[in-house]
Amino acid sequence: MTTTMVFIHGRGQEFKNPDELRRTWLAGLTAGLIRAGRPGGVLDTIPIAFPFYGNVLYGLTADLARDPLELESIPDGADEPAPLHPYLPKDVGSLEQHLLYDMTRAAGAGPQAGPGGGIELEGMDQVLAEAGRRTLSWNVTRQALLALARHTHVDQDYVSEHLRDVAVYLTRGREQILTTVREGIPATGSLVLVSHSLGTVVACDLLEDTGIRERTTLWVTAGSPLGLEAVQGNLLRPGPHAMSIDWLTAYDPQDIVALGHPLPTSSHPPGQPAWGDVQNTAVNNGDKPHAIDRYLAHPDVAQRIGTAATRL
Repeated sequence: MTTTMVFIHGRGQEFKNPDELRRTWLAGLTAGLIRAGRPGGVLDTIPIAFPFYGNVLYGLTADLARDPLELESIPDGADEPAPLHPYLPKDVGSLEQHLLYDMTRAAGAGPQAGPGGGIELEGMDQVLAEAGRRTLSWNVTRQALLALARHTHVDQDYVSEHLRDVAVYLTRGREQILTTVREGIPATGSLVLVSHSLGTVVACDLLEDTGIRERTTLWVTAGSPLGLEAVQGNLLRPGPHAMSIDWLTAYDPQDIVALGHPLPTSSHPPGQPAWGDVQNTAVNNGDKPHAIDRYLAHPDVAQRIGTAATRL
């Protein structure tokens, strides 16, 4: 039976050439296989599917940005733009705040915090207290974004865009994006599912389809936000749960999107929510901690994918 590798990309891919993106993924994977001692051309005969939803996500966000939120007045003397997108619906903005709180809290507890210690969380409870209101707090949200950007060395605009796209998918875009992805997956044969960033959340929802899950021999998540409670609580099947599938999750400790890793597994104390038998693999992607080609170039990650795809 034919095995197809399915690459599910993340956010920020709008207007890009899917064939070029596919080649970038494959180049990283090939480099990783060579590092693992496998022939570089071992995947030449393996079919690859690259369902592209980048333009769909972009269009959804543009369509949603017609129902403006009321933002509280910007403090006197402040000349920065609003910390979150000011023209998205209430449920999207509320989830953005929950995600921001989770990311800030996770960064404060993890290696991203640096030698100076964790992120200062004073006032962060206000983010959750105000979530769900029609009026968003400029001050508290700005404080959280600045703290997160400072301690993780990531531009706050990137953080804001990440929050927006994850929130749009989980609140308003799931059906259209899942439909687009399903249309790009072959109807028969086994699957090796490789996902990145927001694509890992899409893949997690996709695997609720019994037909796809039973055909999937390996699921790889790279740079995933599945460690955040706000993401987990808004999945098709909420909360950490055993996926009943061979699953490897790769994370760079400096990858801001992968905050919340390592994911809790079935070896954690009884009674704590866990993802089952997921294998956590820490990697070092150098100066590009979130780059998919760096993740796939890691020999342990590439070896697992190559073995599952070729069954050798």
